[in-house]
Amino acid sequence: MKIVFCIVFILLIGLFSKAQGLHYGLNGGFTASTIIEKSDVNSGINKTLKYGYQAGVCAEFDLLDVIYVGTAINFVSKGDKFKDQFAVSKANFGCFEVPVYFGYKIPLGNFYISANIGPYSSIAIVGKRSFNVDDDPQNEPPFEWNFEDTGHEAYIDNNTEFFGEEWNSYKRFDSGISAGLKLGYQQYQISATYSRGFVDIRPEETIKSNNSVLNVSFVYFIKY
Repeated sequence: MKIVFCIVFILLIGLFSKAQGLHYGLNGGFTASTIIEKSDVNSGINKTLKYGYQAGVCAEFDLLDVIYVGTAINFVSKGDKFKDQFAVSKANFGCFEVPVYFGYKIPLGNFYISANIGPYSSIAIVGKRSFNVDDDPQNEPPFEWNFEDTGHEAYIDNNTEFFGEEWNSYKRFDSGISAGLKLGYQQYQISATYSRGFVDIRPEETIKSNNSVLNVSFVYFIKY
């Protein structure tokens, strides 16, 4: 964590001193997320990706011609989705996330591609569960079918706080690693990044749950 703060501090010093080689701007895009669960109980549940968005500010500093360090402050939509022929269940998170990464650029004429990797930390500020039954009368579940006996069970519990240390609650804090690729042209970038959390965000002892997020974003550097 000290390394992360030192890198962010260096970038901020460069920003206020208008240092050469510093680029800062805006980013926005969409996310495809899920929560990877390791448990014998839930081994048969096939989840689908939950789509969301991200937006924030970012900065990169060229350490050398081809090596750079970067950071950002993003608001990211994460979560989980389970869908079958009878209902759709979701867990939705709204998080502030700060990644710090090192990258390597490869010039390609007027363009360049780069690869980067580094840690991230995030804190969820909002979250909720949702459970929606298919309204199609021709798709009504059989009498003996029970939502509580399926993968929907974790989503229809409205008696437990969404964030907390109870069973079926989630932790606000997460940290992990992210890696990505970028295609750049002058002050524009298109990036694809995958992030995997290391923190078990479910206090439930029988389930180990980790955030998994793929995001694709567009970056515009105000200063380049």
